[in-house]
Amino acid sequence: MPTLYQVLGVPENATPAFIKSAFRKLSMQYHPDRNPGNPAAEARFREILEAYRILSEPDDRLRYDRQLAWSRVPPAPPATQTKQTKQQHAGAYRNPAPPPPAAPPPRPMPLKFMGIVLGALILLFVGLYNCGPKTKAANPPEIEYIPQNVGKLPKGVSPEQRVLFTNGDTATYGEWHASISSHTFIESWQSFGAYATPALFVTIYFTPDRHTYCDFVFLEDREGTFRQVFRYHGGTYKNGTLVQLFFGRDVEPASCGDCEAEDLPNPGITGIFLRELTEGYRFENTTQRHERKLRQNLEWLAANADVVDFGPGGLQRQFLRQMLTWHFLHRTEASAEGVFREYYTRPDVDKAWDEIAGLIKDYENKIAFDIALLQSKAI
Repeated sequence: MPTLYQVLGVPENATPAFIKSAFRKLSMQYHPDRNPGNPAAEARFREILEAYRILSEPDDRLRYDRQLAWSRVPPAPPATQTKQTKQQHAGAYRNPAPPPPAAPPPRPMPLKFMGIVLGALILLFVGLYNCGPKTKAANPPEIEYIPQNVGKLPKGVSPEQRVLFTNGDTATYGEWHASISSHTFIESWQSFGAYATPALFVTIYFTPDRHTYCDFVFLEDREGTFRQVFRYHGGTYKNGTLVQLFFGRDVEPASCGDCEAEDLPNPGITGIFLRELTEGYRFENTTQRHERKLRQNLEWLAANADVVDFGPGGLQRQFLRQMLTWHFLHRTEASAEGVFREYYTRPDVDKAWDEIAGLIKDYENKIAFDIALLQSKAI
């Protein structure tokens, strides 16, 4: 099993800066947005996140290094072996017992008999070759491409089952299935929530490169009706019951790895985090660790505002992602505004905050309209 250092491809004495650099490159390479529909890349991405989570924290890394060192200590010899060795040394001073008589050497097989056996085997193989069926060698058939959106419905789904959408519209699953058949899409049953309730997950791709897509989640009630509990245009990442929503093109011009500042202290932590419950979702609670990382990013942006080229979107867009994440973790607009004005000290602060506040309202409406929220107030 590879060590966490091997997962990130760094030596065990690597500096935190070197570990962070390796993490950034690997996370951009294996990010689910860049490898849609690739479970191996998604599993690799999770390994990279877990390795960086431990190695980026000094205390966690110290504990891991100790465990790694202990795992490499060779085991002590068993007690039985030591006792046997002592007995051998003690018996070395006594007269050894006479050795048992040697067995007579084996008699060699007669050459005549070996020749008869070899000849019989040759005649057997020749007979099988001449009497067996003859097949003419042929080129392997070409693999036929079968599109994913075939006419079959997922197992256990009937075309007559009703679908109830969050906007109040209803249709049969067969009708809805036919309405999206012009696109490539994937349907699968997956576990939902802490109790692993079966749910139907549907992803519709709108572009050939699969970079533009929409995710749906349906729960089936006792009457057999599929009730939509989730719809989101843009990137999503599901880890157990925690779902991370990546911001759309109105916030991020490309994937998250391309739009963040090069040396940002904590890359890849922005987004809207939801927790799956029994019948829907709630906004995830904030944690001191996540809040501390957001503040570190804001402090770094404020300190490097005049000396760093912030790439796509500029300085305001770098602040924008951090503040949208802050808002949806705290769920109070006043809190986000106060934190933004604490770190963003440029003269256009009012104009910059107006843009952030407008996008906060857009995403609030977008989530409330398309996702079944069970608890929408601050937690």
